[in-house]
Amino acid sequence: MTDPVAGALITAIASLIVALISGCIALWSRSRTDKNVSEVQSMKGAIDRDLERLRAELSHGQSVSATQWSAEFAAYQAIWKGIVEVRPVADKLVNREHELRQLGLPEEYLNSEERLRHQKELTEKLVDVARGLLSAIHENAPFYPAPIRDAANEAHKATIQLVRKNLGAVAEAVKGNNVARTQEFHSESMAILLQLIGEADRLESLIRKRMQAVRVVNFTADEFRGIDPDLASASHPH
Repeated sequence: MTDPVAGALITAIASLIVALISGCIALWSRSRTDKNVSEVQSMKGAIDRDLERLRAELSHGQSVSATQWSAEFAAYQAIWKGIVEVRPVADKLVNREHELRQLGLPEEYLNSEERLRHQKELTEKLVDVARGLLSAIHENAPFYPAPIRDAANEAHKATIQLVRKNLGAVAEAVKGNNVARTQEFHSESMAILLQLIGEADRLESLIRKRMQAVRVVNFTADEFRGIDPDLASASHPH
């Protein structure tokens, strides 16, 4: 092999080695870049999923600020206090006279002015507690979800039905027509009472579900807006 040929061969081999090294470097660099891009995309996807989940929770009212939850919880306490005051009075008004009649007490006693006065006093008491329930429902209305307000309103409507029925019975008794002692009156009153109890139970169930679903967040409004404008607007719907 002559020197020129050997030199050319050496030059060719050197060029090939350089090309291979350059190719390897380029391939490694591309692989590294692709890996970095993949990692960035994966991280961005995870962040987007977290934000989307939070947006979904906020849009369904599941995440609330500590301040908002404090007001909402206070509303539930006030409403339930009203229900607790209404139910026993309503139950006594519907069932007490019927129970006395079942005990076999004399009709003279059952139709006496004392029993009529007792029925009137219970009816007036039911008016008072119904008024308290109505105030609790409406004074706190902006602070809790509409379905809970609807259930509370239905319970109040049933209470008012019972009030009106007994006021009518008292007016008839004054005329000498004691309709409150009839089985028909008791059956109709019992149906209203059961409606009231059913609505109170539905209200309790809705409040419990709401309390289980809510997640309280301790961000201030400004801090929350700083995280993401869309989330801030979602947490403060107009």
